[in-house]
Amino acid sequence: MNKVFLSGRITSDINRFGTDSKGGVSFTLVTSRPVIKDGQVVKGDDGYAETYDQFHTIKAFNGLGKSIANHKKKGDKLIVTGEIRYTKNEKDGRTYYNTEIVADEIEFI
Repeated sequence: MNKVFLSGRITSDINRFGTDSKGGVSFTLVTSRPVIKDGQVVKGDDGYAETYDQFHTIKAFNGLGKSIANHKKKGDKLIVTGEIRYTKNEKDGRTYYNTEIVADEIEFI
């Protein structure tokens, strides 16, 4: 089974690609978890918990993508359920590997 569940904030503009009938959107979602040391949450000088942030490329297609493009923006919170996909591209003789999440469901929060 290949299933991922992420809760976070949109950190990029929503980028549309393709046509309305066969297109979609891509955006970056950040997820955060607190830094734990010796069983305690580490707090910064400002008193807030320090966090480890992970940035995920999310893709959503068809109606789901259209809904995101029409109703969401940078800074909004989402819960994304989907699958991890790995891609390999070659450009100028170099090989690039990418990891992205293809959304099956997105919940607006």
